Amino acid sequence: MVMATAVMAEESHVKASLVADVYELRAGQTFHLGVLLEPEAGWHVYWRNPGEAGLATEVLFDLPEGFVLGELGWPVPVEFEQPGGIIGYGYEDPVVLAAEVTAPHGVPSSAPVNVTVSWLACKDVCVLGSSELKAELPLRGAGLEVSRKVLATWMKSLPLPDKPGLFGLSVTGGPVPASGSVDLVVWLNWAGPPGVVEFFPDPGPGLKVEDLRTRTRGALTRIDFSISRLKTSSAPAKSLRALVVTEKPVGGRSAVISHINLD
Repeated sequence: MVMATAVMAEESHVKASLVADVYELRAGQTFHLGVLLEPEAGWHVYWRNPGEAGLATEVLFDLPEGFVLGELGWPVPVEFEQPGGIIGYGYEDPVVLAAEVTAPHGVPSSAPVNVTVSWLACKDVCVLGSSELKAELPLRGAGLEVSRKVLATWMKSLPLPDKPGLFGLSVTGGPVPASGSVDLVVWLNWAGPPGVVEFFPDPGPGLKVEDLRTRTRGALTRIDFSISRLKTSSAPAKSLRALVVTEKPVGGRSAVISHINLD
């Protein structure tokens, strides 16, 4: 049974609840565990790269000894314009942030888990919020059924690995210097008109991307941005991870993860 779900909704304008799709703990079994965030109408929370301003949502897991935690899965974000024309990346609709968990050998029949989630919710103003969620796995009853449904939807919302042949990629400008910034142009050459194209840089702690502009004409997309290596980085980043998102009138949005060489 879930012991804590929604907290601080009035203060932070976001409801948080724990989700898991495990109905029986078995040795070596993998399942998903995470949080469902439901912003109030008109409010948003942020992606792992919040954009020009904002704060990335953070999810921390406290699992029993022996459980192995995978990488957090981030659904494809949307772009929104904030006051002052500042661009942000995140989620305006309910979103799940979850990870794959592997149970150890000698797993007990039940296990306590704690998940702490922190976020910045913004509309006309921004408010910090957090929630500590506790549950005993496996979940039972209605909580399990709801979790399985939202996690199934979450899996469909994740970006896919790079698809060779989806588009040709070339870069002009650069290389990226050890200090200072440089303007780069990324060209995507599609097999046919791709529809609306969006580009979400995911630079991580070692890079900074600014002044992003994306234009598509026919089967060619041009992406302009300024990029710099941060001095605080322990090792120079050699590639830029990004999401390339397409949206057609019929078929909805789809995204692939692309890695752009910076050397």
